[in-house]
Amino acid sequence: MLAINPLKMNKLSEKAHQKLYENFETTTLLDAVGHLDRLRAELADDEDFRPPTIRQDLLRLHQLAMEVVNNGYLNKGEELFDLAFELEDQVFDLMENDEEV
Repeated sequence: MLAINPLKMNKLSEKAHQKLYENFETTTLLDAVGHLDRLRAELADDEDFRPPTIRQDLLRLHQLAMEVVNNGYLNKGEELFDLAFELEDQVFDLMENDEEV
């Protein structure tokens, strides 16, 4: 962490500038933009203003869970667990990107 007060930085001294130059990694800002873009791609509405796919998939998972758990349609169990694992991977990726930002 740099010990430079941004409120007193009207003009950087040569020493302060050198410290910034040696310690501030601007590529992390670009990395954050990349992670944010990945989040936007997953969570943004589609071009026709349809909700993001993950929302539809979560609703489908709910429907499958209702069919299997509440109604006993065990033949839907494989689809339920496949979708659950797929969504778990997607959500994990979203969380990783969120943490990186």
